[in-house]
Amino acid sequence: MEKIENTYKKGIEKFYKIILEDIIIGFFMLEKINDNYPFYLDYFAIFKKFQNKGYGSKAINILFDKIILNNGLIGEIEKDNLNNPLTIRRLNFYNKLWFKKSDSEYLLYNVLYAPILNTRMKKLNKTEIDKIFFDYYKINCGEQEVKNKCKIIK
Repeated sequence: MEKIENTYKKGIEKFYKIILEDIIIGFFMLEKINDNYPFYLDYFAIFKKFQNKGYGSKAINILFDKIILNNGLIGEIEKDNLNNPLTIRRLNFYNKLWFKKSDSEYLLYNVLYAPILNTRMKKLNKTEIDKIFFDYYKINCGEQEVKNKCKIIK
């Protein structure tokens, strides 16, 4: 929580509520280091009661129309695993919304993640993608913690 507070105080992290008829149905956390970086979707959730009703897709589309504009959006999801259907669902959700999984894989705090990038943004090579993600991780966790707990697997 302290790390989130620090990025919030620096103006890097912002929190957004997703509201339907005066009811909060989800939220997302969005980061932006500076104008040279795409936005980073740090966390996105629709509460279980409201899932599978199109609200997540609508929220992401509004996010693009009102906030992201032409700046690009990146994030990461747990690596897709046939033994964990939730990982497949997440991948399909983001694919449907113009995201593509990159060729990289990261081990973060003992969880395997795959970076996703919005296909509307400029094309980046693997080195650029890895640098952007690890710059965000360093902002969030600190350089030493990233060295100790985060690494590029592929």
